[in-house]
Amino acid sequence: MNKRLIPLLVIALFPIDAIWAYDDVLFNQIHINAQVERNVENDQLEVTMVVEKQGNRPEDIAGEVNETMQWALDQADDKSRIEINTRSYQTYPVYKDRMIIGWRATQELYLKSTEITELTRLVGKLQERLQVRNMQFSPTREARVGIENELISEAMQAFRQRADIIKQHMAEDKYRIVNLHVNTGNSGPVLYREQMASRAVAMDMAVEMAPAVEAGTSKVIVTVSGSVQFF
Repeated sequence: MNKRLIPLLVIALFPIDAIWAYDDVLFNQIHINAQVERNVENDQLEVTMVVEKQGNRPEDIAGEVNETMQWALDQADDKSRIEINTRSYQTYPVYKDRMIIGWRATQELYLKSTEITELTRLVGKLQERLQVRNMQFSPTREARVGIENELISEAMQAFRQRADIIKQHMAEDKYRIVNLHVNTGNSGPVLYREQMASRAVAMDMAVEMAPAVEAGTSKVIVTVSGSVQFF
């Protein structure tokens, strides 16, 4: 067989109606976007605290950081409903005129709980020797996913309603969904930051005083977007 005929035979294997069907999908397509949102109560608090020491010898300040962190862990030892773990240990030199004049060491302590009152009381105690880097409220994963599932149904209804509205202005009276994308997200403010609670302020507070906080709400958003084809 002549080899030049082979490419022509391969092309002939593709059904002509399949090619037409593919081209037909490209016509009368409308992109639709529908978004719904709801506020959900923040039922979880996350706190990052830090211990920081500075001195002439790195081994000395490392020992001070370790001792302070162990003290903090001891204060939280009986708090079974609070998730606690240490993070981000760093030791680095302090310079002046390009000369090392000392060393600084820091370590973070991360705490999370749905028992907000108990956690804020613990934070008030820990501020005796640690600083608050930030505090953030958020809904738990279970609460967020539950709201997202409800909003997906609402977003799908809104998507179809928009398709029906558009259909009223099209010559065709039927449509089909060509592609569909569902996206979820949420937003919530960081309510308390390190600059709002310096060590000087913390030391003026009573050791057992918990920070004044308000959980508030976070916004859960679901977006359904896609293309429909009218025919």
